[in-house]
Amino acid sequence: MKVLVIGDDTRSFLACVRSLGRQGLEVHVAPNTLSSPALASRYIKQVHILPYYLGDGQEWLAATRTLFEREQFALVLPCEERSLLPLIRHQHEFPPETRLAVPDERALDAFFDKVQTRELASRCDVPVAQAHLYQAQGALPQTFPLVAKYRKSYSWPDLYVRTQVKVVKSPSELMEWLHVHQPADQEVFFEHLVPGVGVGVSVLCDRGEVLQAFEHQRAHEVSGSSFYRKSMPLHPERLAAVQRMVATIQYTGLAMFEFKVDQPTGQWHLLEVNARPWGSLPLPVAWGVDFPYRLYQLLVLGQRTPSVTYPAPRYARNFMSDLWQFRMTSSALRSQPLTLIQHTAGWMGGLLRILINRERQDTWVWDDTGPARLEFQQLLATVKQKVKGTQAHTPSELPPLPKKRRPRLLFLCQGNICRSSYAEKKARQLIEHARLKVDIDSAGMLPRNPRPAPLVAQDAARQMGVDLSAHTSKHAFEPLLRHSDWIVIFDDINRQAVIERYPDLENRLVYLGDFESAADKLIPDPDGKSLDTFLRTYRRIDACLPPLLQQAHQASSERDSAC
Repeated sequence: MKVLVIGDDTRSFLACVRSLGRQGLEVHVAPNTLSSPALASRYIKQVHILPYYLGDGQEWLAATRTLFEREQFALVLPCEERSLLPLIRHQHEFPPETRLAVPDERALDAFFDKVQTRELASRCDVPVAQAHLYQAQGALPQTFPLVAKYRKSYSWPDLYVRTQVKVVKSPSELMEWLHVHQPADQEVFFEHLVPGVGVGVSVLCDRGEVLQAFEHQRAHEVSGSSFYRKSMPLHPERLAAVQRMVATIQYTGLAMFEFKVDQPTGQWHLLEVNARPWGSLPLPVAWGVDFPYRLYQLLVLGQRTPSVTYPAPRYARNFMSDLWQFRMTSSALRSQPLTLIQHTAGWMGGLLRILINRERQDTWVWDDTGPARLEFQQLLATVKQKVKGTQAHTPSELPPLPKKRRPRLLFLCQGNICRSSYAEKKARQLIEHARLKVDIDSAGMLPRNPRPAPLVAQDAARQMGVDLSAHTSKHAFEPLLRHSDWIVIFDDINRQAVIERYPDLENRLVYLGDFESAADKLIPDPDGKSLDTFLRTYRRIDACLPPLLQQAHQASSERDSAC
């Protein structure tokens, strides 16, 4: 039996891959990036790259439907909203034998809209923090601090842009947040900040009945996130609250209910619900509660597996991410040496739980060491780069150009709204003036729907003789990249973005800065910077374009001479 797991992280995605692979299922995956350590798992049989869902999604739909028809998956398990939401939207357009592990419409409304989650909780007598729903030009809350949130973490049409959550402490911070983050067509709400530690109740449900429950607590929590958690005995009242909510909407599937618990008083409030594989999933899987495979048994085999007990407290850690949080916290405590010593001793002491079999690692497991080894190699490479410091880019030999047609150049940056857009417009002027035999285009690697150039970019371009007022961005879909002979990039971020998704195209990358005499060959992104920064960036692009286009033109002229 084949299953498809969509994602690429070393927490929920890797836990699902290992859970299903250990049961002898043939696991295929569809990641967003090919550089993820999770893809080194020995349980992955095949990797498929699907297009991003942009515009009307027809390219994504065609590729996904073709993949489902060819492979005939018994189950498709998305581990994130960016893949889950399109699957729900088009679920009736896939082969009927392909089972999608996605919520139904009722659960989608109840669990993926934070306001509706609160309304369901209130109907089920589940405590939630006080909140203020804000609409454009409406009244603002007056009590602080508050947590500013969107109703949904991801929503159409900008499916690949996660909405912001921020603690605001004053009216001025609130106005600043609204000015930057609130779109005109989407409501936001402000939730009163309640004290306490994060606690999750994870469940497997069938038609409103909880088949298995597991409770965990965040052991290290920084800014509302944690990569170190511990199992806890089920709290009867919180479990009963979860049971009332899933029974009300007759929910089937996996979900994690996130609570904030004030330990001194014992009071607790529901924050939100993740109705998909969640970040702390490796913890229950490591200690005997195999949620992913039991979901497969339920949805594919029709088996309602009995509840199992689990030990508590037991720990699981995403080591690299927890190490990063430790470094961030330690840096903030440098002015408090005693507190820093206590913090360091506590973090180091926690590692001793590994020796007494009280802690497991998300990435490192004995039966599947590939992800941990690759993760460690990537860490060493990062440390090595930081020790050496930022080095100037070393020009490499230019890729060969075709001999039977005009060369095709693609200017590529991240968003196609600042650098590559300007480079394309200016290059077209140069090509037309000098009658150069070169075809050009531009695009961005970020999965974004069409966007205009920022006003500051338009102003700077206008001063340089280029009109960006009508420009809208274009995503670098795979056919466009493969159609190009030279992919002209501006910095190492552009290079990394290409090779993470299309590593075989690395030999087509050309740095625009290599065609300039300046010592620094990288042309940084000016987005969000001043007009002067944009003007300096565009002057550098202007200096690089003539020799770039001339070299490409000469290859075309040599072809004509040979003919």
